[in-house]
Amino acid sequence: MQAYVTLYRYRGPVKGGGPERFEKVKQMVADEEGRLLHIYGLLGDYDAVTISEFPDNRRAMRAAARIGNKIGSQTNTMAAVEGEDFLKIMSEL
Repeated sequence: MQAYVTLYRYRGPVKGGGPERFEKVKQMVADEEGRLLHIYGLLGDYDAVTISEFPDNRRAMRAAARIGNKIGSQTNTMAAVEGEDFLKIMSEL
């Protein structure tokens, strides 16, 4: 499965963002046949980041859009390549 990093920026006040909403987020990821590996709260321009795996770009995009709508945030999703693969790609340039 392909890894993805999604950055979230809340658009308004954050209320009701506890464990119940997190369970809904995990279910939306599972609905798209994905797996949520990590979630981190952030200081700075973005409020949260998730690291997930999905079978393809389409499912990653659908999950990020659904979650963004649910929690009222803008999302920025990027495909990620593990370090060794990244270094191999860079060495081929």
